[in-house]
Amino acid sequence: MPLKAILFDLDNTLIDFMKFKKETSKAAAKAMIFHGLPSDEKTIYKRIFQIYDEYGIEYQKTFFRVITPFKLEINKAERIQQAAILAYLKKKFSVLKPYASVKPILRRLRKKYKLAIVTDAPRNKAWQRLVLCGLEDYFDLVITYNDTKEKKPSSKPFKKALSSLKLKPSEILFIGDNPGRDVKGAKSLGMKTALAFYGLTRGKSRVKPDYILKRFEDILKVVK
Repeated sequence: MPLKAILFDLDNTLIDFMKFKKETSKAAAKAMIFHGLPSDEKTIYKRIFQIYDEYGIEYQKTFFRVITPFKLEINKAERIQQAAILAYLKKKFSVLKPYASVKPILRRLRKKYKLAIVTDAPRNKAWQRLVLCGLEDYFDLVITYNDTKEKKPSSKPFKKALSSLKLKPSEILFIGDNPGRDVKGAKSLGMKTALAFYGLTRGKSRVKPDYILKRFEDILKVVK
């Protein structure tokens, strides 16, 4: 059956999410130390990622959890936390970008295929990133965590996309960076899958992708 749609994960597939998280965390750690947190930047940076690992990369009280164990006077603690938040946001606007060639290739693909996103990110964060990266108008459909309240590899986000696009799994190619979530979830429904190896950060699965993309541009070879 001919390919009719290409579905993408968002973070580490279309946008360089880990670079964004690393750079913003460094900026936040530096701000905390500058404003009086009694530690050092390397230790605080490491602690930020420990909290992300424990509570999730989208956790909203990360800096609060970094600062609280120091038992600082409330106004000093708040000053440090707000300095960290502002440093994070300032850096975010300068470093969050799509991978090279994403925009021109999406423009080419959308002439022939329906394009959609299936992401585990919350709706507000997903759209914020898409708008910030200038990608908000490239997709026919965006499925976020809020649409099904389940994360990949659950079948629900993928089934939601199938229902909305009115397509069969065999008509879809799904591209993502996480083997255990993206590849496993999409393949379990019968979609073709491609692993965004250029964005691979973690995740293991016995389920193998149909294709491996070493660069985003490799998508053109796959659909050809």
